[in-house]
Amino acid sequence: MNTSRTTPDTHDLPSVEDPPPSCRDLVGVLAQTDRRDAFAALALGATRLEEVAERTGLRPAAAAVALRGLVDGRIAAYDTEARAYRLLDDTFRLAVRAEVRISGRGGGDGAGAYFRKGRLTSIPGATEVRARVLAVVADSFEAGVTYSEAKVNALCGQWFDDWVTLRRALVDEELLRRDESGTRYVRV
Repeated sequence: MNTSRTTPDTHDLPSVEDPPPSCRDLVGVLAQTDRRDAFAALALGATRLEEVAERTGLRPAAAAVALRGLVDGRIAAYDTEARAYRLLDDTFRLAVRAEVRISGRGGGDGAGAYFRKGRLTSIPGATEVRARVLAVVADSFEAGVTYSEAKVNALCGQWFDDWVTLRRALVDEELLRRDESGTRYVRV
């Protein structure tokens, strides 16, 4: 069975719960020339594989691989119903916003060292850095929305393997409030 794919499916659309790719991730995706060319073709209005191949001068197979890289990197999406590619408008804005939150505008505060590929590597002990790191995670939760413990665990698990410790840190730092039963959470 051939498991390689050149045409993405509808499941290639990112989940609204997925953290955005980091700036580092985006640079990695666009480091390859064919992907940059495919990105440019999409930005200039191409929507189909054939159009991307024609505008870039790439063979269709190479254009498909480049488009697959853009979809996997969450820069573009493929709509199977329309059989068309499109750029994901918010990808770069969200990555820059997260980068600014993590590193700060003035050269950073060390919090960025705790994130790799959009996930936490550890929870810092230093109070100021810890607060900045946890604030980034807390942005995953909408203010005023009540979350079940299972949903909080799932969101924390997207950020950090030890989701129990992360959940506890968010509560301890008063970024999430737990109800008396300990089963419902709200972002503060």
